[in-house]
Amino acid sequence: MKLGEEYYAVVTRVGSNVLSGYLGMEVTPHAAREQDSSGRYDIAVQIRVLGQLDGQIVCVMNEHTAKQVVGRMFGGIEVETLDEMGWSAIKEFGNWFVSGIATEFANKGWEVNISHPLTTFEDPNASQDLKDIRSIVMPLESEYGMIEIHSILESRTLI
Repeated sequence: MKLGEEYYAVVTRVGSNVLSGYLGMEVTPHAAREQDSSGRYDIAVQIRVLGQLDGQIVCVMNEHTAKQVVGRMFGGIEVETLDEMGWSAIKEFGNWFVSGIATEFANKGWEVNISHPLTTFEDPNASQDLKDIRSIVMPLESEYGMIEIHSILESRTLI
């Protein structure tokens, strides 16, 4: 079954809550779109989703945006390079998104579990290509750049 409008609303709401509530960032959600292939991204965090939603959610952004997000997570400091602690923060940032989505659906009675962050593309000099992955993309524009939430999910229930 295809994911419905309720799913898009949840992703947009969670994304806005994470960026504005946790990090105090301005966010403007853009319309969801389906795409067969994506552009190239410096940073991506992939988290597996299991249960009535099955697949993965990938949070992607460019390196500049990632540094700004990490700086906000670290209390507003300037981040010049992403070190081991910065990469850990980016993984946690992705986890905030996906755990928020899972929590919203669990509160509605759906069985949804997530894995720990499986993949982070950690080499900003070797952008990762997400083409050949069919996904629903929810773009969230922040004051530091675009953050896209790619959902590659199948639903076992109508949502």
